Amino acid sequence: MAAPHEGKDVTPLPFHRSTLMADRPPHSEHDSAPPFIKPLLRALDRIQAREALRPEQLTDRARALLAERFGAAEPPVEAAFAHGSVGLLGEHTHYFDGFALCLSLAQGTAVAVRRAGAGVSRVAFEGGRAPWTFDRARDEERQDRPDGTSWACLVEDLVRRLGPAEVQVEVAVVTTVQPACLDAYLAALGVATARALQARFALPFGTTALLRAVREVIAACAEQPFSAAYVVAAEAGRPYAFTLVDADSLDHLPVESPARDMLGWGLVEVERGPVCPPAFYRKQQERADKALALLQRKAFPRLTSFRNLDFLDQPRALDALPRRYRPFVRYLVSENHRVQKLVWAARRRDWQLFGALLLISHASLRNDARSSSAEVDFVVEQVETMTLEGMYGACRAGRGGCILLVGQPFIVPQCLDRIKAAFQERFGHAPETTLL
Repeated sequence: MAAPHEGKDVTPLPFHRSTLMADRPPHSEHDSAPPFIKPLLRALDRIQAREALRPEQLTDRARALLAERFGAAEPPVEAAFAHGSVGLLGEHTHYFDGFALCLSLAQGTAVAVRRAGAGVSRVAFEGGRAPWTFDRARDEERQDRPDGTSWACLVEDLVRRLGPAEVQVEVAVVTTVQPACLDAYLAALGVATARALQARFALPFGTTALLRAVREVIAACAEQPFSAAYVVAAEAGRPYAFTLVDADSLDHLPVESPARDMLGWGLVEVERGPVCPPAFYRKQQERADKALALLQRKAFPRLTSFRNLDFLDQPRALDALPRRYRPFVRYLVSENHRVQKLVWAARRRDWQLFGALLLISHASLRNDARSSSAEVDFVVEQVETMTLEGMYGACRAGRGGCILLVGQPFIVPQCLDRIKAAFQERFGHAPETTLL
């Protein structure tokens, strides 16, 4: 599997699995319960055991990490936090500024910043072995870095882009966002870093300008297109809340979300790295741009974005394109229109339709965008076989190897167990599973 940053250390940053409750063994106290009650009691144990560090706890840990790695210092320290936010329907907005519906997680990233006492800038990650160092006073060719500092290039580039000229800084990062949720991971890291820099140095940026800068830096560092929708959702997120994002204007609208006892969520991590290499996504962007130019020339002279292509005009648009462009364009246009349907389903509390739309989205991602893997497809198929048992649907949680699944709260823990066992039998190893 290709790495997201060729020629550089790309091992994902460490994070705290201790705050993400893993599957627990059955409790002996339930052994005397009737057989049909035991699964419900065990599911209840796991639901009640869910726990995530609060934002203030993570920012306190980031401040403590700063002192632990670089020593106590007089300069004031500022810290900021951003929630991880996964796209329920959002991957299409990497290629044009359409609409996305995101789900914010309780997990997030905290970043603490202060002026450096030394003559260089340094970045430390909780769990990392050595700091990433760079000199703000000069441009340096990027070099390989120690393990555990993979995305420190993002922190460095944000410091260079946003921070006061030639001011050296010390930065500490603590995260509980799973690296396999790659888009959520990068957006939370970028937003938390930018907000910490803004607080420490009183940067003269409004929210929109700051978020656009974060998106541009992430795209450059990851060497692939990156949607502003994930950045906006990280900035605006509330745990387990839906956010509708316009990736063009960066406007966002909270969508009323259900109580946690109405929906259950889980994550299955099948790969730590991205499903496809950055070059694949760059080619997808080129394909989208060329297809749009062809449509402007042949059939829709006023069309400036796929977001403005009416769904009823899709057949005429596909007929105007060479065959090699049609599947991907069908994916982009259909996915953008599915967002509205997903919002409607969420507002109506129609969770069967909600889950069906996620499954349809994944089928389009697999068949038309060709952006999936055998492992990801297998997990989604397993969820689909359980729709009559209380599961609603599943989708890939961004471009990493993590799948988000949704169902009835007492059914999700059993689903995670069954997926783990079936995956082990099929692929020879068990995936990481998390009950959200």
